[in-house]
Amino acid sequence: MPLNRINTQNPKKHVHLSGIVFTFLLLIAITMPSGYVVQGTGPALDVNSKVDGKPLVSLSGVQTFPSDTKLFMTTVSAYGNADAGAPVGQAITALFRKDLQLLPLRVMFPENLSSDEVQEQNKMAMTSSQDTAALVAFEMAGYPVSMTLKVAGVNPDYPSGKKLQADDVIKEIKVGGENEFHGVTSFKQLAAVLEKTPPKTAVTLRIERAGQLQEETFETIPYEKDSNGWLHPGSLLGVILDVSDVKMPGQAKYLVEGIGGPSAGTMFTLGIYDQLTKDSLGGKAAIAGTGTIAWNGSVGPIGGIVHKLQGASEHGATDFIAPAENCQETLGYEPQKMNIWAVRTIEEARAVVEGVKSGDTSKLTSCRDLVENHK
Repeated sequence: MPLNRINTQNPKKHVHLSGIVFTFLLLIAITMPSGYVVQGTGPALDVNSKVDGKPLVSLSGVQTFPSDTKLFMTTVSAYGNADAGAPVGQAITALFRKDLQLLPLRVMFPENLSSDEVQEQNKMAMTSSQDTAALVAFEMAGYPVSMTLKVAGVNPDYPSGKKLQADDVIKEIKVGGENEFHGVTSFKQLAAVLEKTPPKTAVTLRIERAGQLQEETFETIPYEKDSNGWLHPGSLLGVILDVSDVKMPGQAKYLVEGIGGPSAGTMFTLGIYDQLTKDSLGGKAAIAGTGTIAWNGSVGPIGGIVHKLQGASEHGATDFIAPAENCQETLGYEPQKMNIWAVRTIEEARAVVEGVKSGDTSKLTSCRDLVENHK
């Protein structure tokens, strides 16, 4: 008669061991890189403040003036990089938190770029925005500036593409039936002429090509509407321009470490302008903002504005300067007691700061009004 085999092992021990293995595997899983980047609120820095007793932004070669205005440049913190996304556990957490945002890794970073290459690009973008901010601020304050505008690329489908070539240097411009040429020594000068020029208007450029001066005439092209349906006044040449030989009366030095990208350009410009002009631009107000800055003073859109609003609120900012094309993203994320103002140019950004100082903001456009009323 066969004997029954008796199991002398403790079943509870198996359960306990299985639990340890499961927990170990779970810990491994949640710490593995995901395919996503988690964005959150980054530090906000007052561009008029000091770091270890030294100005965050200092100017040399020109007279400067102190300011009581706080002008915060806002940033975004990112978890994950081009080499590996944020840990799975952190990505899962972001799904349940309004203050964090989950973005696909390859939407944030191209597959062919390493983390080091992305950092280098961001560093270069920050340096470029700082250089542009200084020149735009000097020009806005009435200081003489100059640069060389060279054609970097043409589109053969545009009228200009049939007349201009790469490396042509733009010297002067004449519009329509005007008798006199306008000198072009800065991007802003050229933009000011074109802003008053309707599309399909014949313009004549006096250019330098291969060391020789010559004239080329062609029609301008229209702007395309932006994401809010707004159409920029005036027209475009329809070429890509490169800026070089930049000359300005002073130099700007920045004590900004570990922050990259071009999105602080607008606030840098306002801070430098504040130093170049008497009295405090915004009184004793605390104003934050973001936005790229172009050579002609245009303010461009950026990423992560929701997190930047939160960072501004945490630093006590009562007003926020936002690129008009980012306004749609701000709806539903407006911090309490904070005004969010839409701007398209550095002059509009300056008007915000001055309006907050005077207490008269009636001529400013809020992001909500822009989106809901198409202002």
